Amino acid sequence: MISVAMVGFTSCSKEKMESPLPFGLPGTTIFDMAIDNNSVLYFVTGEIDKSVPHYSLLSSFIPYKYYLSRKSGKTETLDDRYQYGGRLYFDKNNHLLTHDGKAIYRIDGRLRDKIFELPDEDQMPFQTILSFIVVDNDNNIWAGGSQTGLYEIDNHLNVTHYHVNNSELPTNNLSAIHVDNNNDLWIITERIGENHGILKISNDQWDFYSADHSDITFQMISCLVTDKNGHLWTGAGWNTENQSLMRFDGSHWETINPRENKEGVIAGSVYCLQSAGSRVYAASLQYTDTAFIYELLTFDGIKWSKENKIPKDGLIINMLVDNHRQTVWVATSNQGIFKIPF
Repeated sequence: MISVAMVGFTSCSKEKMESPLPFGLPGTTIFDMAIDNNSVLYFVTGEIDKSVPHYSLLSSFIPYKYYLSRKSGKTETLDDRYQYGGRLYFDKNNHLLTHDGKAIYRIDGRLRDKIFELPDEDQMPFQTILSFIVVDNDNNIWAGGSQTGLYEIDNHLNVTHYHVNNSELPTNNLSAIHVDNNNDLWIITERIGENHGILKISNDQWDFYSADHSDITFQMISCLVTDKNGHLWTGAGWNTENQSLMRFDGSHWETINPRENKEGVIAGSVYCLQSAGSRVYAASLQYTDTAFIYELLTFDGIKWSKENKIPKDGLIINMLVDNHRQTVWVATSNQGIFKIPF
């Protein structure tokens, strides 16, 4: 366990808010933000659809309408009837991708081409839900989720399915994935139980790290990133500072406890991680009896800093590295978008 000190943060500016969202985006809430290969920003936003008959805030179902927009100089709404699914991604050919619980789509304006679909449920032993996709350095798409196993989809849309019966996967239940600069895959397996841990796939080498066989946290891991040194960072936690943030150098798992000062450890569950330049960015969540508190922490390799300009009720939904602008974009669902130089 190491102890690090917190100091003041570097400059951070919040883009001027246009009512009600920045950049003149339609709607009232930001659901996702992505950046393409040409550094153009894309957004999924939405608002309550009050045109639905018998709409009421007291209803158990609140209808939403969604928009897909991009900003390249000016803001352009590409689809004002966007059917919101999973998050936005770009492949190496700059194709826009998204997914829902059952399929992956390639998007062109209002056109949505289904390029992959999970098998029918009667062919699967359990209910399956697709929860993540990622594009590796060779432009292969990797996808998985609840009871899906792991799918690899190549440039020609050929599909390879890895599962417990034909590979070294410890479980078919996967929750998140990260591709590092070496094109290695890091996959979070399950949320709890004996198969909870992280699987690393490097070419033909599969290595599984669990609390039973390593010093990795027993807590529920929610996010992954690798820093400039190739070290893996994992976010976890249940509203405490105990093993909510860990770093793996390839041999040893190290618990990281960010400190606001010499006395105060910053508690909370780390649920979103990003790495840019020499810094690691960690979004954390704490809950009290009356409120949820969100914080953004940064680590420069020596010292920790806390960004106090992001409101404590600002729910961070995504952080994007923009190497062209030397910026990390921090999107919040309810407090706009923050631009942090690195």
